[in-house]
Amino acid sequence: MNRRAAIGAAGASGVAFLIGGIRPSAGGLFDEGVEQAVAATCVMTPAKTEGPYFVDEKLNRSDIRETQDGGKLALTMYVFDADNDCAPVQGATVDIWHCNAAGLYSDESANGTSGQKWLRGYQTTDATGKVTFTTIYPGWYSGRAVHIHFKVRHDSLEFTSQLFFTDDMNTTVFKKAPYSSRPTPDTTDERDNIYGTDGGSLLLQPQSDGAGGYTADFSVGVSAGGSGSTTSDSSLAAALSSVKALRTSAGTRKLRLTVTSSESVSAVARAKRSLAAGKHSFKVTIPSSVAAGAVTLRLTFTDAAGNTKTVKRTVHVARRRQL
Repeated sequence: MNRRAAIGAAGASGVAFLIGGIRPSAGGLFDEGVEQAVAATCVMTPAKTEGPYFVDEKLNRSDIRETQDGGKLALTMYVFDADNDCAPVQGATVDIWHCNAAGLYSDESANGTSGQKWLRGYQTTDATGKVTFTTIYPGWYSGRAVHIHFKVRHDSLEFTSQLFFTDDMNTTVFKKAPYSSRPTPDTTDERDNIYGTDGGSLLLQPQSDGAGGYTADFSVGVSAGGSGSTTSDSSLAAALSSVKALRTSAGTRKLRLTVTSSESVSAVARAKRSLAAGKHSFKVTIPSSVAAGAVTLRLTFTDAAGNTKTVKRTVHVARRRQL
């Protein structure tokens, strides 16, 4: 590793595209048990500076609040390999750390908090690349926009960046206690020297949890290496070259599949396609009933002689756009 920053029914023959998961839903095509994720396409996440307040406390915990007061924030993060069609990265350590409602970090002598451990912790990604944290909405301190630090480590990979919030969201949250006892933040996203020109791709979009707190999720695209597909032994000379999740301006979610073959095959993906030898790309629509997150694409090729070949690829399906 390095540090850079199917849908349908199988026919009796041809290429059948099926997406399935641990528990079937939407007609048995998708896994309903996977949490929703945010990213609409598979892209690298911009790296940002670690800053002076990282302490490798090695605190394996999901709830990092301890006694800190503030608006509850349930944060879900997914780690995906952006070089491998958004295959989830399993077994990665994800640390987060941020200041409290008063703008202070724990275990920092300059803040008078040495030996304290609040608002720090890590979790390890599961088979879908997911970790979850319970924390509070961060406060602010002079010279910086409101943010959460995070670090992803897996084998030789170490990727560090920051998550931000819109200025409007900060204004809304900071009208409430305990934030309301402090002045208005002195640094907007635009004026923050770390937010930069790519900070917009690091924005969280918290939603109300209906109980006074917030939920948010974020997908981290890293360069994690490794293969994203498994193929059975077969003499059939066809392959799934790539899968990419897309979303149209109208909010419709699609998958763009690219197939290469040295022989003629037929393809069934919600509609039958006859493909000559060569390279072909086509799109299939993801049903609106399908939840977002990591799902498994199972692609079965069948040629005229009856040879079959199955490829599995984990892909990241975007959340449905809220209209």
